Amino acid sequence: MRPIFVRKLSKSEKTELKKLLKSNNTRLYKRARVVWLSAIKRLKAPEIAEIVDLHLNKVRKYIRRFNKKGVAGLYQKPSSGRPREIKEKQRDKIIKLLKTKPTEFGLAQSSWSLRGLCAIAIKTKIIEAISPEYMRRVIRAEGYSYKRSKRWITST
Repeated sequence: MRPIFVRKLSKSEKTELKKLLKSNNTRLYKRARVVWLSAIKRLKAPEIAEIVDLHLNKVRKYIRRFNKKGVAGLYQKPSSGRPREIKEKQRDKIIKLLKTKPTEFGLAQSSWSLRGLCAIAIKTKIIEAISPEYMRRVIRAEGYSYKRSKRWITST
């Protein structure tokens, strides 16, 4: 592979990089150091990777991003995160199910248990599989709370 280097830095980029080299954010510091070592020290990517303790591909990636976007390319992009496992329609159906009585589904209970709610949600094909803990989280996220029912034994 042919060597990759950072383009010539402007004065404002140099001052910005100096600020980033004092950053508490480790990732940002390492990215700035990669650019600094490439631009000022004129080191090759494998040497930088060894010094900064990053993979060679990451070093090349940061150099390319800096060459394309400047200092803004060193900052981390916001990510959307993991997609929801249960869609809104499914959540609405689970809440409708929660508002019905368990006796309508042939259960011998007067109130829902998490296991019972999961079993009926799977049986009615609202969802393929769900654990009681995840069901509790879904219910809680929708503004409902689940509390275990308590049984009282009283003597006559």
